[in-house]
Amino acid sequence: MISRYHLKCHGCGEAFIARLGVEPTQGTRFYLPCPHCGLPIRGSMSGTELQNHRIDIECEVLSGSAPESPGTRVVTINPFVPSRYDADSFTPNGAFPTLTLVQALGDDAFMEFQSERHAALEAGQVMWPKVRMLFQYYLQGNTKMFARIAQQQLGLKWEPSTSHERTTVAYQAMGTATTVITGTTGTTSANVISRFSRNHLAALERHRDHLLTFRCRGQSSASLERDVFTELNRFVEHHESWEMGLLGRFFGPDDKGTFDELVLYRDEFSMVRDLYQHGFELACKCLWPLVAAQNSVKRGNPDDFGNVHPDRVPEKQRPKNLNKFDKLPNAYKIAYVAQVPGWESFESLLNNRRRNTIGHATAHHDLQTGRVVSDEGPSGMTYLEFLSEVLGVFEALSTVAQVLRASRVASSSDFDFLE
Repeated sequence: MISRYHLKCHGCGEAFIARLGVEPTQGTRFYLPCPHCGLPIRGSMSGTELQNHRIDIECEVLSGSAPESPGTRVVTINPFVPSRYDADSFTPNGAFPTLTLVQALGDDAFMEFQSERHAALEAGQVMWPKVRMLFQYYLQGNTKMFARIAQQQLGLKWEPSTSHERTTVAYQAMGTATTVITGTTGTTSANVISRFSRNHLAALERHRDHLLTFRCRGQSSASLERDVFTELNRFVEHHESWEMGLLGRFFGPDDKGTFDELVLYRDEFSMVRDLYQHGFELACKCLWPLVAAQNSVKRGNPDDFGNVHPDRVPEKQRPKNLNKFDKLPNAYKIAYVAQVPGWESFESLLNNRRRNTIGHATAHHDLQTGRVVSDEGPSGMTYLEFLSEVLGVFEALSTVAQVLRASRVASSSDFDFLE
């Protein structure tokens, strides 16, 4: 729905018409540029039903209506759909939000994008609350309520009676939800988890050191497990603020110019950046099972890094064991994972160069250009590119959560006889 507002800029004092796209939302902060002087004017909207929907704009709202005559300045924005920064009419491409994505993607890609987007939003709103409840009971150790929720809310046909069974059920439910929220286009998590599972199972069969390492480390990972779940839950609770990051995966390299012209008029950078930073750090803390499994398969011991090291890692910092690996800078940890065929995607999902730009103390969302900039990266990136990075961190964190599951299963008291 499009609502019209007759506004007066609090900077230049000129009046103009704002055409504002309105959708159900728990709470959205947005901005619109004054078409006379370019001053960003902030606003917010909230309400999931038409009767309780509320919009506040931080400038004077003039009474009555004004005709959109040829001389009237008009700005058109929708905080839920990107458009051009200078949008004021139905043309050119990207000038009117409701047509932007069809024009930019084409009919087939647009339908695919809409399908993935709606599935992700529904998973966050309908599936995730059930998963959250299940995982909370799992973390509490409330076996009775865990079994009830698994059976009544998630359709489990049997009762998980052992610790490792409950761990498996909890992580499978989490993985099902996060996979839908991540989408299918451009994702690599299935390949990463598949290769890790093959390596891990092969190492368990052949190398006792591998099993003992995963049991020992799994026992000390309870707090990390809680932190990962808590952060994934924060991502999902604020999914509406970063879900448009999915759009970048539907544009090819030749379409970058079109993609860069699009602006998403949301004013939520600080909150979303916190998600990005915390998720990035946590994901890097969970990379050790990947390299441990690779080390065990290749060299028979999870602590043996051999002689093959990423070029970027200085010789004096090349780890001799997993404890040394834990102390490496994140960029080096990612490099060790990414050198394994099939896991190269971590270099993209956890892009340390982008992390430095976004995480720099001076990083901010320049509302006059629609770009995220900092002293570290003055040219910056578009806000949509930033949201694409946030989606990448969510995918990485979701993936390594399933990897962490292997150590938690191995550390179950059900297997104490293996000591």
